[in-house]
Amino acid sequence: MQQQLQSLEVKQGISGYSDTQEELERVSAIKSELDEMKGRTLDDMSEMVKKLNSVIAEKKSALAPVIKELRPLRQNCQELTQEYEEKKAQYDSCAAGLESNRSKLEQEVRGLREENAQEESRYHLINCMKQVIEMQMQRASDEMKAYVSADLQERRKAVREQYTRNILEQENLGKKLREKQKAVRESHGPNMKQMTMWCDLQQLMECKKQCYLKAQNQVSIGQVIQEGGEDRLVL
Repeated sequence: MQQQLQSLEVKQGISGYSDTQEELERVSAIKSELDEMKGRTLDDMSEMVKKLNSVIAEKKSALAPVIKELRPLRQNCQELTQEYEEKKAQYDSCAAGLESNRSKLEQEVRGLREENAQEESRYHLINCMKQVIEMQMQRASDEMKAYVSADLQERRKAVREQYTRNILEQENLGKKLREKQKAVRESHGPNMKQMTMWCDLQQLMECKKQCYLKAQNQVSIGQVIQEGGEDRLVL
């Protein structure tokens, strides 16, 4: 029957009409199902919206007292925030001023400490100089007392007397050395002549010794003749 229907459609010039009709019917069925599903979905959505509106209304009713209490608190928070900003600005300004003053004070303290260290060093230096001067004055006073003292032993302890004695001793020593130098210069010539004669005598004695030793060995290299208490070597 399907084949006859298709042949008839071909003869009538409406080939594929039955297929199209079936497709349209199928599409129409699908559309009906979709419309039904859409209707159910819309109903579900409407029900859900109602439930949500009901929940929102309940939440609003529950939150209404809280919101009512929150409004003055929010206003109070804004006022406190504004006051905080003002106080913070004042604090920052005051802190900046205090920091500047602190830096100046620290710099001043460093300068005073350096000045104190310098003055302390100067104090110790002056104190040492004072002690040295006191010692020098004490020595000068003791020297003056010893110098003008009637006691001879005490006077000899004076530095001036000691230096005077040292000067006299050195002058006497220099005088003796000059005299000794003069004597050495005057006796230099005779002493050198005497030393030369002594060297000649030493050579002669050495020669006599060698001659004696040769004579003992019976090797005649000369003859020693004694006449008038003198010895003569005859070669």
